[in-house]
Amino acid sequence: MSGDSGFYSGTKKLLPMLSGCDVKVLPGVSSLSLLCARLGLSYEDIPTASLHGRDYPIEDLIRRSARVFAMTGGSDGVNRLCERLIGAGLADTILHVGERLSYPDEKITTGSPEELRSMTFDSLSAVIIEDPCPCGIVTGGLPDDAFVRGADGTEVVPMTKSEVRAVCLSKLRLTESSVCWDIGAGTGSVSVEMALKAPRGHVYAVEKKDAAADLIEVNGKALGASNVTVVRGTAPAACEDLPAPTHVFIGGSSGNMKEIIALALSKSPDARIVATAVTLESVSELATVMKEFGPGESEAVLLSVSRDRKAGPYHLMNALNPVYIFTMQHKSAEGGAL
Repeated sequence: MSGDSGFYSGTKKLLPMLSGCDVKVLPGVSSLSLLCARLGLSYEDIPTASLHGRDYPIEDLIRRSARVFAMTGGSDGVNRLCERLIGAGLADTILHVGERLSYPDEKITTGSPEELRSMTFDSLSAVIIEDPCPCGIVTGGLPDDAFVRGADGTEVVPMTKSEVRAVCLSKLRLTESSVCWDIGAGTGSVSVEMALKAPRGHVYAVEKKDAAADLIEVNGKALGASNVTVVRGTAPAACEDLPAPTHVFIGGSSGNMKEIIALALSKSPDARIVATAVTLESVSELATVMKEFGPGESEAVLLSVSRDRKAGPYHLMNALNPVYIFTMQHKSAEGGAL
């Protein structure tokens, strides 16, 4: 195999086809090792990603790391990466692009996304992206002002507030490869945070209002959550063709709470479900669902949050609407709650 046989290589799919044969894997030169050697860098603390035929949310990885290694694909792979970095507010990063590494015509080009965005590069290029000031937030509950809630003169779209969002993310217990549904996604604040916590997974943000759905796309792009797909429509009908979820967050059900949960569980009986309620009607509906849920984990939490506001020389506390947070998950086939 040419290149590193253990890093997004055809070796992974080839080996099972050679079952029964006497096989020895002979790897080529690792592009990560070679590019770092050329730049005089150690790669023991450099996270890696592949953008070759994949839409990995690399922006968040860059925000949290001083250096990131990535493989690009296609004649415009580096150009598309530069455009993504500029669009995500990462124009200050520095890229080292390695082309044809280990060959006689090897070439390494260094520059900012703006400087490299219009240049031509080899279709399979290796890139190290350096962020001089990595400042990505790794805890849940991004500040509310990190999300756009509406353009000037338009209606402000409802959003799950930072404190509530942090608790909901904790209750969801996401993994890196979670497949999530966000029902009634609003501005996409929960969708985006789920996507950032599950970089190898995917989030389907279901929203019936076009203005809100547009905002989810804006917020996802701005915060580097490229693994969010906006699904326009009302649940559960809009979820019929979605992949089976491992996790479901319900922020708005349009009166279809039971039907949404029933559909999710029909696709994935062990799916972990977290739902919020503000109105007494929604609380009553969720309490009934939880009572009928069956064996497994179920929990209800009432969260009350107050925020300070300035009143002359003093500060007073303003209470936000109390929010009920319901968590439910059936026991797995192995006999224990996940």
